[in-house]
Amino acid sequence: MMPEFKKTPAKAQKLPSKEEHLEKESIDAPISAAGEFKLEDPQTGDLYYPCHLGILFCGKFEASLFKFLERHLRDIFNGVFYEIHNLGEYTFSEELLAKGIKEEYKNSPNGEEKLEVHPTNKLYQILIDSRITQRINMILLITDLPIYSSENQDIVFLFGEANLKHHTGIVSTLKLKESFYGRAENKELFFQRLLKEVIHEIGHLVLQAEHCNNNWCVMRFSDSLEGIDHKGVFLCKECGKSLERLKEEFNFS
Repeated sequence: MMPEFKKTPAKAQKLPSKEEHLEKESIDAPISAAGEFKLEDPQTGDLYYPCHLGILFCGKFEASLFKFLERHLRDIFNGVFYEIHNLGEYTFSEELLAKGIKEEYKNSPNGEEKLEVHPTNKLYQILIDSRITQRINMILLITDLPIYSSENQDIVFLFGEANLKHHTGIVSTLKLKESFYGRAENKELFFQRLLKEVIHEIGHLVLQAEHCNNNWCVMRFSDSLEGIDHKGVFLCKECGKSLERLKEEFNFS
């Protein structure tokens, strides 16, 4: 069941506020922020639409990636965003980068390679601070870092996670790359996987919804790379109706 949305005039507020969600090793589901990093956000509250979305990058990505994502996000969430802002690249201080990390074995044939995995709340706080300083409403981080859930530290190597309360989302590209599995890199396949995960996490934030049962819907729960490749890049009919109801509630199209 969809939650009630507060109505706002057609000339909606441009700079309001923030709720929660999570993705496991290959998953996505709602969470309530906990763990080592206590999130501080003085601007939680209702979010009004249309709104401003910011995309922040952490890692090295092709310059064309933002325009690729922006074009498709505008197609899928038509009218939901006033602007989609490229917030550039975030660089960690050595001190902050080291906080909260734990070592986990990469799923490899010999099981000997360890990676440093980062808690989602550490990244959420960066996003909250950026959301406030940049005066935007919703923010997504795309990172090449391995991540684990601050809600459940047994959930590691996530594809992505969304925090509905703070209007923030994270997508990790690590396991979306063919090279992670020892295969030759495929740029087109990587871009499509990343697009699906970005739409999926933003879909949670915009629709305030759980996962969809339609096998082809981008909001379908994916617990493996194969699950991501199998589902489509679009909202199904029912999820599309939820988006239309949101537009009706906020009096825009």
